[in-house]
Amino acid sequence: MTREDRQEWLECDVADLAPGSCRYIAHEARSVLLVRLADGALRAYDGLCSHALLPLDGARVRRGAIMCPHHGARFECGSGDALGPPASAGLTPLELKEDDGQGEGQVKVLIA
Repeated sequence: MTREDRQEWLECDVADLAPGSCRYIAHEARSVLLVRLADGALRAYDGLCSHALLPLDGARVRRGAIMCPHHGARFECGSGDALGPPASAGLTPLELKEDDGQGEGQVKVLIA
């Protein structure tokens, strides 16, 4: 079995994800935070805050930063880098496939 065979991709609907917003998706034991940048580009991050490993469910995008709903940690939308306390480490980026034949408004995120 190759590494490619062991990969697990989560298909996500992003058709209504507006620029400058994010969406939290829980799937089995994993979670994903999808972010649509102001220019329309997409980013995918592990759905846990690096500060306290709490789910980013309820996170918001404000002035180019992802805001954790628990302790106010801020992360740069395009890179996931921590922008200051209480987080000292950035969010873990996930591989994203946008145009892989899954249909308009659909993306796949590598979760395993």
